Amino acid sequence: MGKINDRFIYIHPTFWFIVVLSILTGMFYHILIIFIIVTWHELGHFFMAKSFNWEIRRITLWIFGGVMETDEHLNKPLNEQFLVTIAGPVQHLLIFLIILLLKQTTLLLPEHLAFAYQYNLLILFFNFLPIWPLDGGKLLSFIFHIVSPFKRAHQYTLIFSFMSIFIFLICMIKWSQALVNVAVLITFLFWENKLEWKRRLYVYQRFLLARMNQHIKEKKMQPLLFLSHVKLKSVFEHFYLNKFHPILIRDKQIITSELDCLNYYFNQGQYHATLSDLTQQTKK
Repeated sequence: MGKINDRFIYIHPTFWFIVVLSILTGMFYHILIIFIIVTWHELGHFFMAKSFNWEIRRITLWIFGGVMETDEHLNKPLNEQFLVTIAGPVQHLLIFLIILLLKQTTLLLPEHLAFAYQYNLLILFFNFLPIWPLDGGKLLSFIFHIVSPFKRAHQYTLIFSFMSIFIFLICMIKWSQALVNVAVLITFLFWENKLEWKRRLYVYQRFLLARMNQHIKEKKMQPLLFLSHVKLKSVFEHFYLNKFHPILIRDKQIITSELDCLNYYFNQGQYHATLSDLTQQTKK
């Protein structure tokens, strides 16, 4: 599973500030409960991802949440992405069960158990918001990737995510609920989405490069039909995640493969080539 060291699990510096503040205000046990729930949630993602041999850079933990940092999302089979995503929320069901069991004992004060139940429910609900990189945002991405090509699906996910952030902010302002905490969360989510939008072309390039090393037998087949004057980069924009695309060139009555297109584009540096250029090169 790989070595877990002090760099692998990274605790954000703001956490220690909150810990000191909680000690001074008598809220240490509440902060500890939150930290345990957040860590448990992220470890759910981690162990499921490692069961599929995903490469994980690190787990970053804040007091109000955490992120399992990996480049494997959007490059792995949809069933793996789905299982890794829901593995976090599923942990909250186990936490609810443990809280119910602890209620039958005297190990924790009733007020601490009530707080644990309330916060466990809150983080479960919050994580299902359709905002990237929350679990709800990743499930939304999962749906878009089923119905749309990769490049479009990723853009749709981020656009919908930005809209959801705005709606969430309006609702919280209207209800006047924990505005300071909401401001921190909104700032973090907006920043993460802004960064993801800036790197969307990088994510798209990684997706194309990863296809060159994936096994065709693991994908469903979906032929794509084009005219020979269409550029390869336009062809790639029709590629779906987890689908293999034979390329049918209608006016030349030729069939080529996506692997031939990708190799010609990347390995031979033909960044402005058309399908016609590819077929002529193949005939030589």
